[in-house]
Amino acid sequence: MATLKQRIGQALIPRLPISRRSFDILRFELACLMQRLRNAVSPQYHFKLKRLRKRRSLSVNLGSSGYGLPDWINIDATSRHANTYVAFDIRRPLPFRDGQVKRLLAEHVVEHIDFRDEIPRLFGEMHRVLEDGGVCRIIVPDTARFIAAYVHDSESEFAALGWDLQNLPSDIYTKMHIVNHIFHQGGEHLFGWDFDTMAHALRRAGFRSVVRRQFRESADPVLAIDREQHKAYSLVVEAVK
Repeated sequence: MATLKQRIGQALIPRLPISRRSFDILRFELACLMQRLRNAVSPQYHFKLKRLRKRRSLSVNLGSSGYGLPDWINIDATSRHANTYVAFDIRRPLPFRDGQVKRLLAEHVVEHIDFRDEIPRLFGEMHRVLEDGGVCRIIVPDTARFIAAYVHDSESEFAALGWDLQNLPSDIYTKMHIVNHIFHQGGEHLFGWDFDTMAHALRRAGFRSVVRRQFRESADPVLAIDREQHKAYSLVVEAVK
């Protein structure tokens, strides 16, 4: 049963003078703006950042949402989750000193960021804040495998990615719909990644080594903590500063 908020949205959104997608973008950007304003006037926020910048060899979880890690610095744009250290939009310059971070994790967040303008800034910031030899681990949907499954018209390849073509969800209708869901996810995903594209973007940001990893395989054992729910369809990439 729809909640009151959902029923209001269902009644209101079709009457707006903009599209649903435009409304969703504006709502998210407004939420990020309001969070930045709250941060700007929050003594607690500034105290946390001042204390944070005195530390070294940090473990940072970017875009943590409700999946914050114990003893890590968990950051999310507008999160109210108890395990979020600060609410911070990672499309902005990261709140760390140069070389202050030992490891960075970005698990299923990079696909939500614009490739043309925002990814170069984010990857450049990730390179800046990592110490020499520091590792960033990026996990995204492996779009190349979905395209291959579609081109091969392969039920088994789709099954390996977690999709049963004989028993699709009620709002997914065809193989092409699956591919579009991975690319777009209702407008939440902004780019489809493969390893070559990820490696190019990371090397362009200054990373000296970029390798493809398997599930829970890492040059830094602390980073080998991928969430099980994403195992079937994820591309895992690590880059070393």
